[in-house]
Parts: sequence; structure tokens; C-alpha cells
Amino acid sequence: MVRGFYSAAAGVFSQQKALDAISNNIANSTTAGYKSQSTMESSFGEHMVSRLSDLSDISSSNIGQGSFITVNGNEYTDFTQGSLENTGRAVDMAINGEGFFLVESEVYGPVLTRNGQFEIDADGDLYLPGTGKVLNDGEDTINLASGDFTIGPTGMISINGDEADTLFIAVPGEDSEIKSVGNGVFLCEDGSYEQAEPGIYNVIQGALEKPNTNIAKELSKIMAGQNLYNSCTQILKIYDGINELAVNQIGRIG
Repeated sequence: MVRGFYSAAAGVFSQQKALDAISNNIANSTTAGYKSQSTMESSFGEHMVSRLSDLSDISSSNIGQGSFITVNGNEYTDFTQGSLENTGRAVDMAINGEGFFLVESEVYGPVLTRNGQFEIDADGDLYLPGTGKVLNDGEDTINLASGDFTIGPTGMISINGDEADTLFIAVPGEDSEIKSVGNGVFLCEDGSYEQAEPGIYNVIQGALEKPNTNIAKELSKIMAGQNLYNSCTQILKIYDGINELAVNQIGRIG
């Protein structure tokens, strides 16, 4: 009975975390460059289950392996490229292909993002609202003294026809793992990133990459997850009722 109680409780916790990830995907269904996330469930604490009996033929036969609980050990991020949408704004940029924009975050330092919905601050620096300032190929801020600028496919910025700066288009280093530190913002855990080769990407000015979230799929997942969550809570109520009977009635003397 204890095994079943733990399994049902684990189902509640794992589904709650999965539902949180789905809800976050739906909430960011309009965030430029957002990449959908999901949880990865795995068993925890596997053990061998055996039969208890005075008969040797029965006791020597194992039932097999089992697990008390499942856990959401990791999160999976789908980096599939979203569709591109023209906006006509000069400060909007999208990457077609591989790579990320490099942005200096006040909290995490240099971070990677596909969100190119940039703005220009009072000092003339290009920045991503809520994250930080966009960095150039020298990992310095990009100052646009004039609003009349163009962005080439390689990320080169030209002002009045003259080359002014170049965006740093980053890719994670070999064997480098990146983790999400915000909605569509990622951090290389070992700080290992490098500049992308020009042939694997194109920077498109006046466009944004739409999130790769499939709303219909997310809604179906949230309904299935909610049903499983409710089932696990009902099982917990049943076990709680059985425990109450065991304590108050079966254990009563006389």
C-alpha cells in the first residue's frame, strides 16, 4: 500500500511540474524567438520486488523490478526554428538558420537569445527590453548614432552606407550545455560560446522569429495532464481513506 501511495504522490508532483512547463509555453505564445519546453520524466529508486511465502517455489520467484516514484529530472527545449514574420521595424531582427544573438544580462552576464525585438535606449545603445544590451563581435555594446541604419545577412551594421558595427551571432561551444534562464533566454553553463560561421545563418532586418509553440498541441497536453493529475489526487484520497480505516477500525481492540 505504501508503494501505491508514493506512486500517486509522485504523479501529482511530476504532473504539476509538467503543467507548469505547458502553461509557460502557452503564456509565451507571442514572445518572439521563444522555444517551447517540456519536462522529461524518469523513474527514481528502482528496486526488486519479491514474493513472500513459506513455500520455496513461490518465494524464490521474483516479481521483477519496480520504482516507488517518477521524477521530472530534466527539461527539454525544442530549438526548432519558428516561422519568420515581417514587421517593417528597423530594430527588429531575426536569424534564419543557426545561432543566437548575444546580449549582456545584468544578472547572468552574456546570454543567448533568438528574440530580436530590440529597441534603442536614451544613450543610443541597442538593447533587448527586460534582458540587456546587445553585443557586437568584440563583445561590446552597439551604439547607433543614427536611426538610419541597415543590417546585412552576416549581421554587419551600416549607417548611411558606411560600416559601423557587426552583431555577435553566437553558437554554443563544442560539448557545451545551455540552460534556460528566462523566456527565450539561455546561458552556456560553462561560459563556452563562439562566433557562428557566416554560412550557417542569415540576419534579416525588419522581421521577427515567431515562437515555435504549437498551441493546439499544448492545449491537448494540458488537458491530458490535468486528467492524470486529477486521477492521482483521487487515488491519494482513496489511500487516505484506507489508512483511516486501518487506524480507527481494524486496529481497534475489543
